[in-house]
Amino acid sequence: MEKKMNNREKEKQELSVIMTCLMVICGSCVFIALLRALLFSMGEEALPWPQPLPDLVTLGIMAACCVLIYRMLHHVRHGQVFVRKNAHLIIWVGVLVEVNGILQQVCHYFIPTEGVDSQVYMIYILLGVFFLFIGCLFKLAVYIKEEQELTI
Repeated sequence: MEKKMNNREKEKQELSVIMTCLMVICGSCVFIALLRALLFSMGEEALPWPQPLPDLVTLGIMAACCVLIYRMLHHVRHGQVFVRKNAHLIIWVGVLVEVNGILQQVCHYFIPTEGVDSQVYMIYILLGVFFLFIGCLFKLAVYIKEEQELTI
């Protein structure tokens, strides 16, 4: 019995480390995008107004994803891993990434950027679908867990 508790604590710590790494990566991406947007808008090669718009959209969505990942990390730290709240947060991350891909695609058609292929934004759409799929699987895992807890 004590060995099971030790394994559960170890799994919680590993999950917490993974979530912290994801949050740090997401926060770093937000910082880099913000720095890039500021440098382009202030530098000698300042871009005309609509050109930084796709970067600003991505920046806002990445900031929102960072907040959602932080909420998931908060739940994990309190021992709430397989709960509906986390499943919904994963689905929201997927929706936001999907929306980012669609908005990037629309911005690319109306505000052409040099050196960026329109297919690059398909990665965001594919990643959003992947997160939505993982969120649905997570939701199913929560349902199975709840059913198992009700079984004697």
